[in-house]
Amino acid sequence: MTLQQMKYFITVAESGSISEAAKRLYTAQSSVSSAVKEVESYYGITAFLRDTKGVWLTKEGEELLIEFKGVLQRLEFLEEKYAGKTYHRQGFSVSTQHHICGMDSFISVVRSMDAEEYKFGFNECKTSAVLERVEKGMDDIGIIFFAEESKGRMVQELRNRNLIFNHISYKKAHVYISEKHPLAGRESIRVEELMKYPFITYDRAADANPAYTEMIVPYFRLKKVIAVSDRAAAYSLMRWADGFVVGSGYHSSDAYYKDILSIPIHDGIKLEVGWIVKNKFVLTEAAEQFIGLIRQIETKR
Repeated sequence: MTLQQMKYFITVAESGSISEAAKRLYTAQSSVSSAVKEVESYYGITAFLRDTKGVWLTKEGEELLIEFKGVLQRLEFLEEKYAGKTYHRQGFSVSTQHHICGMDSFISVVRSMDAEEYKFGFNECKTSAVLERVEKGMDDIGIIFFAEESKGRMVQELRNRNLIFNHISYKKAHVYISEKHPLAGRESIRVEELMKYPFITYDRAADANPAYTEMIVPYFRLKKVIAVSDRAAAYSLMRWADGFVVGSGYHSSDAYYKDILSIPIHDGIKLEVGWIVKNKFVLTEAAEQFIGLIRQIETKR
């Protein structure tokens, strides 16, 4: 396995096409195709499915892509640290849970960046994916929240992954609903009142730790549960099916989401919000600015 094969593999995955990847790499399609086949043969997997429109990753291919990106990012860090390079990476990449602080601060950092070249990334995903992406070097920072009662389990998992948790703030658990929801307009909502409405979850999956969100709302008491993978689907279900999501209470300033309300859960549990990073990982200046903005915003609330 060579670094060139890894780079070719990543470019194919990102472009969704052998021919497009070849153009980006300024090389022949046959070289790119051969590199992908060698990777698949080396690991004994089918990484891509192919048709006349292009290629797309299988589950095994997605896992291999994460590993390859982590390897190359780590090598880049070592080059900068030990090879005497003067180049400093502009930007950073962050992963967050859904419905949590970060996007407004992220936009502020991007808008303030005065550089000819930079690379930023903002990935909103389920809790287990946030931990995995930071652990494997896919993202520099992760923003998470968890129930205070489950902090012991969360901290242990972070230690097992060699991740460090940094406190930002404590928040009361909130429920997110559409302004058209029958419970809209309340100053607070009791858990019992939510039981007859569809609960929308991002973390209900075979590989998910139930300690992430199920202590906020008792899962075993819910009669209607809908698992989703993205916020757009969740908002559609809030707007048209009276669904609800539970979270930290953060609300984006984006006008597109103004019809989605964030209401405290009456006697709701306390949540801790914080950011995670790999042990001994050195943040870029932009990443430091991002964290500083989040702390500043959260302190004012």
